[in-house]
Amino acid sequence: MKKFTILLFVVFNFVFAFDAQTTLKVYTKILTSIFPQQNTIKVYIPNKEFAKVLNSSDIINVVDNINEASIAIVTTIKELQEVKAKKTDKIVFATKEGLLNEGASVIGAFYWKKGRSQLVFIKSRLKKYHIKLPNVYDKFIIEL
Repeated sequence: MKKFTILLFVVFNFVFAFDAQTTLKVYTKILTSIFPQQNTIKVYIPNKEFAKVLNSSDIINVVDNINEASIAIVTTIKELQEVKAKKTDKIVFATKEGLLNEGASVIGAFYWKKGRSQLVFIKSRLKKYHIKLPNVYDKFIIEL
């Protein structure tokens, strides 16, 4: 039983580390595509666990004050409402599909649906914020 517990612990830690590294790589790619001119991208993330994952990047700088950030990444409707309540016109990126319809500042989302990763950007909102993504993202840009 002790060996099984140790094995389970090792496997869990490996999977979490792999998932965190993958998440970091994906969001680094997305954020550097949104802000190609910035060497360091300041990101406001209300979710502290998610912030820990992105904070290990050399390019992404997680900040505590939304006014210092270039973009906010939200994981829940409550976090989106908190960002809206701060009366700022910051760009917002979501981690859930349902958040795309919750605010004009949400330019896109990266989320999982039926076991597959989904990446979506809203064309009109990209235009509003004067964001021109590389052509490789064309298939992920939709009208809403």
